[in-house]
Amino acid sequence: MRENPKEHYNSLADSDLTHLPPWTLRGRGWLALYRLRPAQVGALLLVRYVSSPVGPYDELMWVEAPVVTPVGGRLSIRRIVVSTAASVTWGRRNWAIPKAQAAFDWSVPGQVRVTDTGGKPYVHLAFHRSGPALPVNAAWLPRAWRTIAQPALNGGPEWKLTTIGGTAHASPAHLTVLHAVGLAPKLPERRPLLGVGFSGVRLHFPEPARWPEPTLEQ
Repeated sequence: MRENPKEHYNSLADSDLTHLPPWTLRGRGWLALYRLRPAQVGALLLVRYVSSPVGPYDELMWVEAPVVTPVGGRLSIRRIVVSTAASVTWGRRNWAIPKAQAAFDWSVPGQVRVTDTGGKPYVHLAFHRSGPALPVNAAWLPRAWRTIAQPALNGGPEWKLTTIGGTAHASPAHLTVLHAVGLAPKLPERRPLLGVGFSGVRLHFPEPARWPEPTLEQ
């Protein structure tokens, strides 16, 4: 019998149930958008969550779109590191997001250094905002543009499809890659199409849909 979502969630310890979706996260962040090919873009996102179901944490991710999936072209998170083990565990369990843990050093104003768990340098970024901030809402985008499609982390055929929502205030900004290892090919040499800073972020991650839809086999 194929395990359905409710059975999967019920199999987790009762003490962990508060970490299941939906999640609401609040914080601030920066985005740099790059052209990869004529019909594909990549986005580097740096986020500091001040609150989430698993507490505050930092996050750095590389996203590409559109990526070919069984339901058409969608967003897909290719690489992502976060600052806490709880975020790793529940991001992987809830949405098949391929999170790994890293350390974020914010000691230099306007910069962050990210190192892996062994202390090896991963990314060095500089960031700053400029200009007025305007309100933005994810609901203004088509549903397909804000649906994250992630393949099963165990290599299986299933996909998790998460249509995110949220609001923030956006302003012009720069997110500059000073050094990067393993994040994206030659990223420090690429010039971003645009940079955006976000404040007052309120992000909603619902329970994902699944493809193919789970069925109960007798």
